Amino acid sequence: MAEQEEEWHPSEALATDHAARKLWLVKVPAFVAKRWKTCCDQSVERGEAVGRPLATLRLVQAADEGGQPRTQYQLQLDAAVGAGIPAEFVMKNTTKFADPMLAFADKGGELAAEGKVWQKFDCEVARKTPAGGAAAGGKVVLDPEYRKLSRQRHQAAAAKTRTVQYLQDTKLVGAPTTVQIGQKRKEVSEKRDRMDARELTAILFRLFEKQPRWSFPQLQKDTHQPTQHLKEVLGEIAVKNLRGPYKDLWELKKEYKTGGAEQQQEQAQ
Repeated sequence: MAEQEEEWHPSEALATDHAARKLWLVKVPAFVAKRWKTCCDQSVERGEAVGRPLATLRLVQAADEGGQPRTQYQLQLDAAVGAGIPAEFVMKNTTKFADPMLAFADKGGELAAEGKVWQKFDCEVARKTPAGGAAAGGKVVLDPEYRKLSRQRHQAAAAKTRTVQYLQDTKLVGAPTTVQIGQKRKEVSEKRDRMDARELTAILFRLFEKQPRWSFPQLQKDTHQPTQHLKEVLGEIAVKNLRGPYKDLWELKKEYKTGGAEQQQEQAQ
């Protein structure tokens, strides 16, 4: 009996016309990606062949922390798109830390290779520094929309999302407290359960209100969290000092320090 040959469809092939094209991979904050997606969905609903402008890429001359001039890319959101959120971002080149990557696209059911990532950037909210730079003693000015957003995140993280009910008799019948191996008794090791990220963030904020700097073992002792989970949540709101008198101690990021001070002033008024 003759074998039946499978039918080949051109749509199943991988289009490689642009596989060698050099691309930029730009990572933007979640609130920017969400706003862009909303604009694109609206353009699709209206049947627009070309959507509205989302942002402008600029090459500007800026000063580093030491006041030395340097060239950097900035991303400026369109006025209509960036209403209510930070609109100006600094693009930090992180290409040397990125793994080799290729970009693919689905074009009407046909998979196509769009190119390889040549440059990678991470966008951060721009901070304005007076003439002479921060080294000259000038105060760094944060974007007001970003300060508002940080304050909202702080308030949301501090809100209680669960309640605790205390029982009079917490003794569990038949629950072993030790494990016996041969003639030796070994205590059961304490298991650290992962806490909800928002609840853990609220606890960390309260700890930093007690004192500005903490070592990681101290924070882990007070939160009873697994090492990796605590590092991930802690890294969202705090930074670790790598040098100086407070080496290896964690403290809140500048934007959260500013937001907390403003919130205390509003409550006092």
